[in-house]
Amino acid sequence: MTEFYKVTGEKMRRYQKIRNVLLTVIVTLALQCTFEVCLGGYVDSNLVNGLNKLCGAFTVLDYTDLLTAAAVFVMLKEVKKREAKTDVATLVLSVILSFLLIVCISFKKYDSAIFLWGNSFQILLSAFCVLGFAVLLYLVLRLVYFGLEHVELPAEQGKKHLQMVGFFVIAFSWLFWILLNYPGTTSGDGLVQLKQFLGEQDWGAAHPPFSSAIMGICFVLGRTIADANFGFFLYCLLQTLVGAYAFSLSMKKLQELGISWKWCAVGILFFALTPFWGTYAQWFEKDLLYAEMTVLQAVYLMSVLKKKECGGKDAAGLIVFSVLSCLLRNNGIYAIVPALLLLAIYLKGKERRKAFLVLLATVVIYELITVVGYRALIDVGKPAASEGLSVPFQQTARYVCEYEDEVTEYERQVINDTLNFDAMKNYEPRISDPIKILYRGGDLGPYMKIWVQMFFKHPGCYVAAFVNKGYGYLAPVEQNIEAWIQLEYPEYAQEQGIHHTFPIQTSEFLLQIWFLSMRLPLIKYLCTPGLYTWILVVLAFFLWKKKRYSALILLVPSFINVLVCLASPMSNAIRYELPTVAVIPLLVGWTVYSIHTTSRQTGEE
Repeated sequence: MTEFYKVTGEKMRRYQKIRNVLLTVIVTLALQCTFEVCLGGYVDSNLVNGLNKLCGAFTVLDYTDLLTAAAVFVMLKEVKKREAKTDVATLVLSVILSFLLIVCISFKKYDSAIFLWGNSFQILLSAFCVLGFAVLLYLVLRLVYFGLEHVELPAEQGKKHLQMVGFFVIAFSWLFWILLNYPGTTSGDGLVQLKQFLGEQDWGAAHPPFSSAIMGICFVLGRTIADANFGFFLYCLLQTLVGAYAFSLSMKKLQELGISWKWCAVGILFFALTPFWGTYAQWFEKDLLYAEMTVLQAVYLMSVLKKKECGGKDAAGLIVFSVLSCLLRNNGIYAIVPALLLLAIYLKGKERRKAFLVLLATVVIYELITVVGYRALIDVGKPAASEGLSVPFQQTARYVCEYEDEVTEYERQVINDTLNFDAMKNYEPRISDPIKILYRGGDLGPYMKIWVQMFFKHPGCYVAAFVNKGYGYLAPVEQNIEAWIQLEYPEYAQEQGIHHTFPIQTSEFLLQIWFLSMRLPLIKYLCTPGLYTWILVVLAFFLWKKKRYSALILLVPSFINVLVCLASPMSNAIRYELPTVAVIPLLVGWTVYSIHTTSRQTGEE
């Protein structure tokens, strides 16, 4: 019997070695895939043609594949050492993320799923890639999970003055960008908001008037004190100081939870040294200030969740920054209200009543300002219905482009009454503005009915249109900063007196750093919107595995922000996901804290 177990054990070890080698090869080859649609050049022989396709499917291997193979093999051994059997939940998540990655890569390269379904070879190749990336993701997720479980929360607070040091590090790092590109960079939306405040353009609901007022007041104040440049600079300075405070405070609050000061320092360096934060600081836009308010709102929400009490300073802070978050972005209220509602449901007794009062106060103050206040002071209508219809409009346009001969006369008439049927040819898969601006207004009822009917005719077309306009948020496949470095100001800005103070070479220097940050290995992933979506999903998954359901409330605004991104006009704009990006360091620390709190309270391992 002893000999039997000995032989069986040897066979099992041999099997595991063979399995590890095979999985290592699969992962390495998947990482070396070119993601090209391979047609082959030998029509006379299927075998030769297949081999020719295979030649074009992978990059020429170099030394990186050896390092990759070694790393994967070590990871396989380490995971096997720590787990007795495969974790099914992690495996399912890995397969889903892997499939999503391959789909998004295909749409990034070809605006379609042709890489997956182009021909029988593509089906096999894409399945192979899904398998390879699923194995890699499973290994990474398991190792990260094991690591989180063994993190020790120190009893001591760690480094003192973390917030003060963090504030100055972030502020000076961002001022480097602003001063070298003084007074900053304009944006189309920012100039529209400035025109509205100065009375040169009618107020509109497309941009939040509260944000326009802040930008306009800074500009007028600075222009009164010095000149237009200084007014422009004042707004950039405001969002720099607020951001330095908000982000350093978020790291300080993590330190108070017991998170290592080293992680908090990493968070501060992320905000200070990642180039896209500096570029947003010098950008005359509403996005950064909104993201800063959402972080401050998350700080107070986290405090209430930790204490399970909603009163005093925390309640006041939660109301103030919830309202500000709603006022600084038209869709902000959709991210804030659900989180506050879930908070009220989670708390017990009188704390629940307090949380409901916070929710009520937030909604009432917001409505008083946006409905009563705006109507009394400025003539602002409701946002156009088309603002939230990017996805269905894109789906209709793609349907018309691909299946025009199947569109009935009634459908054609309804589409033409709502948009412009002939202009559907202007369809751009990655941006909805060319179609969205065609909206004529009026009753959307007939359009929504035919939109549903057309979906059942070609559901794949609708799915393709959705993925094509959101692939950048669904997976880490493309870099985008959008907050650029401006070398020449537009005519309106020049008329206002805005001009570069330093030689143009200083701006060109920053511009090259801007380009490099989206191309340098490793660094480029920091400005990849889909990466932060994946981090958010993984954090939620870890909390779910530990049954720390109440901790998920802090992640709710970020999930809704991602949904808003998917409904936004662009396929990969990190500016729309900036609130999620800004709160990720806080959420990582919160997840670590919550996992260990669960372990201490329930004895889970």
